[in-house]
Amino acid sequence: MKATLEADRAKFESGLKTEEWSVVGWKRKAEAEAALLSNERKNWREICEKDNNEKIGLRNIINNLKAKVKRLKKQDADIEKLKQEKAEAEAAHDEARSHRERSEQREVRTCATLALRDKEIDELTALLSEQEQIKAELESAKKYLQLERVKRAETSRRLNETEEKLESSETARVTAESQLEPLKNDMLWLKDRGVISVANSVLNADELDETVAHLLVAAGNDGYAQGYAECSHHMVNALKVDWDTSRSATHGFDTKAALATAETQFNTLQLPVMDLVTVGL
Repeated sequence: MKATLEADRAKFESGLKTEEWSVVGWKRKAEAEAALLSNERKNWREICEKDNNEKIGLRNIINNLKAKVKRLKKQDADIEKLKQEKAEAEAAHDEARSHRERSEQREVRTCATLALRDKEIDELTALLSEQEQIKAELESAKKYLQLERVKRAETSRRLNETEEKLESSETARVTAESQLEPLKNDMLWLKDRGVISVANSVLNADELDETVAHLLVAAGNDGYAQGYAECSHHMVNALKVDWDTSRSATHGFDTKAALATAETQFNTLQLPVMDLVTVGL
């Protein structure tokens, strides 16, 4: 009986120890689970925090991308607008260039017309000067002829006096007639042909033709130079660039001085035929 009790007691104590050990084991297991759960919660918080940070980063990236897309869309719109403005500017530039070219062409035609008119005016001025000179020479010739008429009248008077004196003697009359016959012939020739010959000799003198031709050439060159200079001035004002005048046919030649020299030669012209007329008289 005692042995049985001892055995039961030992069994009971063994069971108590086993139960204590089981409780300790469960306690340790629970503590381990609690520690593990605490670590997992800590890790979970870190993971959540990391995930939230990543989500925030991704959200920021997405927002930045959206803003960038919006900027790109705006840039595309600006680019399209700039392209349109560029196209409009190019069209306006082409129109302005076309208008400028047409203006330049009109300016060139106007300059050419002005130069041609200036040349014509210079030629007409030269011809007018020539006519004035010829008119002056004709006036001089008229005065000369008037003087010749006076001389002829005086000669006629002397002839009449001589004839009256020769009436007293046939011999004297014949002698006087023989002396007066050449004078009569000269007077008749001077009356019928002499004046016309003198005028034709003056008008047809080679020296006069040469001087007038030289004057016309000098006037034409000076008119061309002035017209080219005025045209160059218009081109400089229109194009705002220096105009090369070396292409001018009169470049480097003082046309104004040449014209002045030609006018002086014309105004001081001495015709040899007038000297012959003076000698003949």
